[in-house]
Amino acid sequence: MNRDVELKELIHRSREISYKNFGQSINFYYTSNHFPAISVTGSYCALNCKHCGRILIERLTPATTPRELVKTCLKFHEQGSTGALITGGCTREGKVPLYHFLDAIKEIKEKTDLILIAHTGIVNYDEAKGLKEAGIEGVCVDIVGSEKTTREIYGTGFHPRDYEKTLKAFEKAKIENISPHVCVGLHYGKLMHELNALKIISSINPTNVVIIGLTNLKGTPMENVRINPMDLIKILCLARIKFPKSHISLGCARGKGELRAEIDKLAVLSGVNNVAVPTSMAYKEAKRLNLEIKEFKACCALLPEQLR
Repeated sequence: MNRDVELKELIHRSREISYKNFGQSINFYYTSNHFPAISVTGSYCALNCKHCGRILIERLTPATTPRELVKTCLKFHEQGSTGALITGGCTREGKVPLYHFLDAIKEIKEKTDLILIAHTGIVNYDEAKGLKEAGIEGVCVDIVGSEKTTREIYGTGFHPRDYEKTLKAFEKAKIENISPHVCVGLHYGKLMHELNALKIISSINPTNVVIIGLTNLKGTPMENVRINPMDLIKILCLARIKFPKSHISLGCARGKGELRAEIDKLAVLSGVNNVAVPTSMAYKEAKRLNLEIKEFKACCALLPEQLR
């Protein structure tokens, strides 16, 4: 079958499933100071992956001690923020070192009504349970379906089963919102790990599957790598078909300029539930399709019902 015809059929099928299970509506999310990302490692990451080169975490608000995390979150709360994403660089074991911040998270939850979600990396059950008991409402974790990709891009040997164990730990800990992320084109811009990543995610019942795309960052070894937008849309549609009752989100990382606009248009056409930081093209396509547009000042990993 012609690839274009196959993609059109996938888009049509994906949209039908979305409209049947969620209605003809779409959610647009905005972060910035409304829902800031805070790095508990500052600008440090032990991995220094080829696609990121520590550049992404350098842009985040640093809070490298528990006291600093509390102070930072209290400040954002006073400024009217909805919540915060607590993240950071990874250890060589692929973990964001959140363990020493659990008491700080508890204190933040006691003193504010901020919605807190954590970007965790690989975790075990005790770590997942600790996050739940601290008051974390949701977790985000990048799922990589190929050991070759983790070895070549991350510089480590994480195995797909490590990600499956992480997801099952979250589920066992009864974390309210589990939002696994799949980065399309992570392997030098080509499809490699994505289908197996979706298979790994299917080991649980995810709340929200977030599809993102490799963004070529200047100063990294992959600064000249550009993803094919059709690859991203294919994976997004396959995620919708595989998880008909879960939210499917288009995450904030998905390229820039015309590439981002093209992805947005096709994602809206495919019936995506949530779009982070939508382009004007996303609005235009949503209006063309007569979709009900809802807007939230939060991270797209959160469901609308968590924000009302």
